Amino acid sequence: MAARILCIIGLLFLSACDSETQRDELKVFTTWGTVKIKGKAVPGVSVVFFPEGTTKGQGGRGTTDESGKFMLKYQDGRDGVPPGNYSVLFEHFTMPDGSKVPESEFPADVGAINQLPHKYSEFGSSPFKATVPEGGTADLEFDLK
Repeated sequence: MAARILCIIGLLFLSACDSETQRDELKVFTTWGTVKIKGKAVPGVSVVFFPEGTTKGQGGRGTTDESGKFMLKYQDGRDGVPPGNYSVLFEHFTMPDGSKVPESEFPADVGAINQLPHKYSEFGSSPFKATVPEGGTADLEFDLK
């Protein structure tokens, strides 16, 4: 499963076929939100926005902080994502003993386990969607149960 989400993330970053100039012209808007698991804020949840339909760009990703908040980064490092509709994927990796995955390590390399149900990290099966309007948003909320 870790390989699958890493593959999706890789596709997000590698599928940019536009020239550097065209990417720079694509407007992105700051996008914030909160992720809770059963109503409780959890740090270290990976959030991936994958564009749907006619949404331009490559989507974005972020990781929740101690208060469950995340900010998306576009594939070129800018804060935010283009406006549009997105499928939203989530993963929360921990070491087998429940401790945090060391920041310098990839979860798959250290035997980390995704603590969330498989359906949340699978493209096509995640029930979560989001719409980012022109100007961005700071009020996206996801409660994973």
